[in-house]
Amino acid sequence: MALKPDCRFFRGDKPCPANRRCDGCANYEPFPARILIIKCRAQGDVLRTTALLPALKRGHPGSFVAWVVDAESLPLLHGNPMIDRLYAFDLEGCLSLRAQRFDVLISLDKEPGPAALAAGVSAGRKLGFGINAYGSLAIFNPASDYAYRLGIDDDLKFRRNRKTYQEIIHEAAELPYARDEYVFVLPEGAADKAARFFSRRRVPSGKLSIGLNTGSGEKFPTKQWPLESYARLASRLTKKLGASVFLLGGAREAEFNRALARRVRSGVYDTGADNTLPEFAGFISRMDAVVSSDTLGMHLAIALKKRTVALFGPTCPQEIDLYGRGVKLFAGTDCSPCYRAACPDVRCLKAITPESVFQELRKLV
Repeated sequence: MALKPDCRFFRGDKPCPANRRCDGCANYEPFPARILIIKCRAQGDVLRTTALLPALKRGHPGSFVAWVVDAESLPLLHGNPMIDRLYAFDLEGCLSLRAQRFDVLISLDKEPGPAALAAGVSAGRKLGFGINAYGSLAIFNPASDYAYRLGIDDDLKFRRNRKTYQEIIHEAAELPYARDEYVFVLPEGAADKAARFFSRRRVPSGKLSIGLNTGSGEKFPTKQWPLESYARLASRLTKKLGASVFLLGGAREAEFNRALARRVRSGVYDTGADNTLPEFAGFISRMDAVVSSDTLGMHLAIALKKRTVALFGPTCPQEIDLYGRGVKLFAGTDCSPCYRAACPDVRCLKAITPESVFQELRKLV
């Protein structure tokens, strides 16, 4: 039997999805180019990097695209129609990639591990970031210089830059930018838990469903809007708009959300802190609008094309694109953005009032 390992469906360790022998197979599809994307870190960044895929497919029609990502972010990419193979950033995944050769490699992480993998993988053309002989971050192509300088020049990143993250990575990958949206597929059954929650809690039908994503992420707890601000907003939403308010978050927000629910009580629903990543996305898919700081919940709302009010304090709002479905609120205090993980007063976020968020939400819904 003649095998065809250059087919996009060939694995070698098991039958292909067509479950046919290679001889005379009508599904044989050789790929003109093999492309590897290395984007492992920060779940929100992984999700918004998917906006690169449409331009990549337009520039390389029929290409085979592989993506290596941290294991926790694999659910964000499962089922993506523009990705042919996923690899976890672990020993097995990295060993497999080091044994392969790609035509194009696009490396978009600045951390030492992924950058070192990019430096070691064999590819005809490398774009983005790698690591040099001194162990320092380096770039593969001149077009990645702007993205590189954003990491070492605070004045450029905080004040002068006007490009979104999507524009920046398209430039580094040498692809034309057409403002493509995120490519995200909500897994089958992901919204089932939310549907059961709505039924069990007897959430009234016909009311607006507003999600408050109270999380801030592990790296920057300074992104979290104050509890009192969320409470005042939730109270206004339930009383003045008659909305049902859903508290969204993970394990780190469990007590925060419980305290918030106790403060407002009527019309507020705590969705729990034990949802899987797909289930969390499933709850967001049920919302009419979402309020979130600059974190994964915001990116999922963008990916699911939800109307969004995004709250910014220590991070840069200009790098985020809401694709015309929302508004970014940024008080612009003299100390922000700062990208600090700790702050004595978080006055940049306290300066965003519940009244201003409410007014923007009312315009959106």
